[in-house]
Amino acid sequence: MSFSLFLVAHWAGDFVFQTTSMALGKSKSIKWLTIHVLTYTAILLIFSVFTLPNDVILLYVLANGILHWITDFFTSKLAAKYFDRARIFYPILGFDQLVHVMTLYITFEHQEWFIM
Repeated sequence: MSFSLFLVAHWAGDFVFQTTSMALGKSKSIKWLTIHVLTYTAILLIFSVFTLPNDVILLYVLANGILHWITDFFTSKLAAKYFDRARIFYPILGFDQLVHVMTLYITFEHQEWFIM
């Protein structure tokens, strides 16, 4: 169970499988935000099936999906507001990624929270 695999899952779910419509729409539309997070969560689920104990997977993935939605709800709106000001925009994106990675790490390190 290597945490680095969850970083790959995060990268794939948050960037590779995020369409332009998701990226641009999630700051303005709950629908696009939710589609993005469902896509992210599906990727996380696929990786989790191969790396986490069966009694942890469902709640771990669900918790991370919800926390991803909450994070993006705020950071995508803030990033959209400063889209044309790179000096502010990129630190917001960096902060967004920091929160996501910290969330994944903390929940990975405390899998006992999710045992069903």
